[in-house]
Amino acid sequence: MQPSPTILLGAAAVNERHNWLSIATILVILAWLLPAPAHGAPQPPVPVVAPPAQTAQQATGLASSVSLMARELTSHLADSNPQAGELADGLAVCSFVDLKKLTRTSSFGRYLAEQLMSEFQQRGYTVVEMRKSTSLMIQEKRGEYALSRNPEDLQPSVSAGAVLTGTYTLAGENILVNAKIIDNRKSTMLASATLIFPRNQLAATLLADRASAQTGERDVVYMKRLEL
Repeated sequence: MQPSPTILLGAAAVNERHNWLSIATILVILAWLLPAPAHGAPQPPVPVVAPPAQTAQQATGLASSVSLMARELTSHLADSNPQAGELADGLAVCSFVDLKKLTRTSSFGRYLAEQLMSEFQQRGYTVVEMRKSTSLMIQEKRGEYALSRNPEDLQPSVSAGAVLTGTYTLAGENILVNAKIIDNRKSTMLASATLIFPRNQLAATLLADRASAQTGERDVVYMKRLEL
């Protein structure tokens, strides 16, 4: 018995509907997998996050470069004896600043200063911590604090015979860093060193939060007098 035309037409319709459902399913899957097209302003690129091993390698390389800079500075001192040499009266270390604007720094400039303080102290030099507050601040569930940048918490003066400071300049994929040790009495340069740092992801992160110091008459209290 031959099926009626009505039955054949219904079967064809079911097959056609099944095909359209399959195509629609594939389109839904592709739409889910592929990124949505941009609308309006172009979307910023998704930052590439370095794997932990690469980040650790960059951090180790940065610390090694700072250690090399400390060796260069001490080797260029006329008298590098920590107890009787040019730095015997103490060394104050300041944040490194942007060469284009000497009142602007970043976490990169602050890190250089922090690491150099450790490098010189480990070599036997007297390093003065200018951020040491006159009292300890203790807060429940937060911790104990001995360092501060609030002028009201700091001593009005600090005794140091020399100061270590420097500048950095961004140049393409590199960061040019110049460090110098200056005699506080004569303002003469006692030692200098230049080093090129790679502008990798870690360095870019440290440079991203740059900020300028506030200057003016009402901000003069932020300055710390050096006793000579």
